[in-house]
Amino acid sequence: MKTLTLYLVVTGATYFDQLDRFQGWSGTPLTPAGLEASQAVGQQLAAVKFDTAFASDTSRGAQTGRAILANQASTTELQLKPALRGPFFGGFEGLEQSAVWSGFATKLGYPTVKDFEADQTPAELQSLLHDHDIDGLAESGAEFWQRYTAGLAQITATTPDQGKALVVIDATALRALIYDLTGEPATQQQLAASTITIVDQVDGQRTLRV
Repeated sequence: MKTLTLYLVVTGATYFDQLDRFQGWSGTPLTPAGLEASQAVGQQLAAVKFDTAFASDTSRGAQTGRAILANQASTTELQLKPALRGPFFGGFEGLEQSAVWSGFATKLGYPTVKDFEADQTPAELQSLLHDHDIDGLAESGAEFWQRYTAGLAQITATTPDQGKALVVIDATALRALIYDLTGEPATQQQLAASTITIVDQVDGQRTLRV
């Protein structure tokens, strides 16, 4: 039986975040405020000895992870994993999120975007983009989750028993993970840039620490 503690840190704010753009596999650098917040997380977690550290291979993932580890006394190496990328939005990459979701809400007969989003699981939202991507590139909810759980399996395999792992995560991936663990939608506070969520894992079973 293997026991792990995962420290999930949402990537620092980027210019795409500031502009409300879809950013899955594409992206822009952290804003100065995003970099500063990532450094602050590193200071907050300075007393935690990470056995392993992971991020996606996107620029925001790497920047966030390195800013956090710069405050570590140990020399834990940041491992960049393509499997830990957020969902691929295909032809929606870089488009304004509010406009896209508003269009879906109207098309599907919801009075507000809030009502529309409340009636969709993270996988369903992703699959809507997949189904309506004219470029045919966006991942479905199932495709994303299969890939991301493979990334989590890499973390499990690499981190020693009783170990602590730093995992830099996109907000969209964290939304899917929280829903998988609890069956409930994540709060905006949980998904905010540079926030920390702790997950306890025992023999492959994960539990959200409250």
